[in-house]
Amino acid sequence: MTEFYGHSIALAFYLAASMQEAVDDAYNLGLCPDLPAMHGRFLGWLSLARRPRR
Repeated sequence: MTEFYGHSIALAFYLAASMQEAVDDAYNLGLCPDLPAMHGRFLGWLSLARRPRR
């Protein structure tokens, strides 16, 4: 997603909205989504990407 390069906050909002949409879709299909797994998949890596390099 090159359009978000240098805009990590905008990327985080986009990914959070995408996760919410996926959760809503799962519930609408009668499924019970694994929320911790979805968080890890959609948002979990963001904190790793923002850590300063040593």
